[in-house]
Amino acid sequence: KNNKEFVISKAATAGQVTISTAVFGRGTDFFCKDKTVERNGGVHVIQTFLSEEESEEIQIMGRTSRQGKKGSYQMILLNSDLEEKFGLAREWKSTNAKKDWYNCLSNARKKHRDTVCDEIEANIAAATEKDCNTHCYFDALLASDKKAASNIFSDIYTSFKKGFIPSSIELELAFLIDITGSMAPYAHAVVATMKTMLTGSGSIMSKLNIKFPDIEFHLRVGIMGFRDIDDGSEQFVERISNEGGHFVDNDAFSIGFVDSLLHSPSGGGDIAEDLLGAIDRSARWSGPDDWTSMIKFMLLLTDAPAHGCCANVPNVDNYSVRHPCGLTPESVADSLIKNDIDLFICSYNPAATSHTEKELAMKYLSHKDNPEQREITTIP
Repeated sequence: KNNKEFVISKAATAGQVTISTAVFGRGTDFFCKDKTVERNGGVHVIQTFLSEEESEEIQIMGRTSRQGKKGSYQMILLNSDLEEKFGLAREWKSTNAKKDWYNCLSNARKKHRDTVCDEIEANIAAATEKDCNTHCYFDALLASDKKAASNIFSDIYTSFKKGFIPSSIELELAFLIDITGSMAPYAHAVVATMKTMLTGSGSIMSKLNIKFPDIEFHLRVGIMGFRDIDDGSEQFVERISNEGGHFVDNDAFSIGFVDSLLHSPSGGGDIAEDLLGAIDRSARWSGPDDWTSMIKFMLLLTDAPAHGCCANVPNVDNYSVRHPCGLTPESVADSLIKNDIDLFICSYNPAATSHTEKELAMKYLSHKDNPEQREITTIP
């Protein structure tokens, strides 16, 4: 640091030539205290490249004439650089009056910048479309809609053929499982659903490997069992690794953990359960490898409505007015969107959960940061 400050202070002294990169053109104070330099016109700055942004050029120009001192500035440019980067014809100077040279440079810079911006916007649009198609494909896959999945896959495969095909893709899938007493009749069904999704020829990985043989997929699974608000310290049961993360790639271990969670479901006082708390808690997992994948899913398995989403049915919700943590369908949707997580809801009692599903789906779909109109999917 001291050496850098010495070089900067030395640069504005008589007989000194200092060569620096563009980074020193912003915020560096080449303040001149040398009276000899001041008598001879002050610090002279030479810029040897055309800045892509006019603001950078202004900053570089401002390295001289600091704090009312004298100074001067000029550009010395290489024609081949201007031709290669900004598309200026080799004879551009001879075909324009000298007084118009800077305007020619400014116009070339603007044209170059417009081209760069157009490319960025096109890339963003293409990436958004591919991301949306990928999410739709997994939606159809998890919903067992073979026809829709096949059609969407065809579109994805065609778009990949036109551009870059990733060699590997990592996915994260979090299972949020209601383990209150009312889920006891469905315990075996939940474990069976997990086994189907994670193992065998009908698993997610098996289907992906068949559909995308050139891509290596890695699936990591996170598990949370949840009870209700009044169950205190037993409300959330999570599997956390020694490193503090929630996701692992051991399917047998994941299934075994869920089997143990559902061995004896208990808790839950009223009919409504803390679905909002479970979703929000999982979306905020912040271990070293939590929610770091390109594709992120959360699957909620329950038979109950969420607190505050019971369609004014009396005597079913002890927290119908306000969630103790202030959670709402809107705030939960915000957590999901901000972390780019798609939510699936698997209901074992659709009559009880339908209003909750509609509330969450509406807030998720209408969220201001969901321009691609991704939706929450209900699995029948």
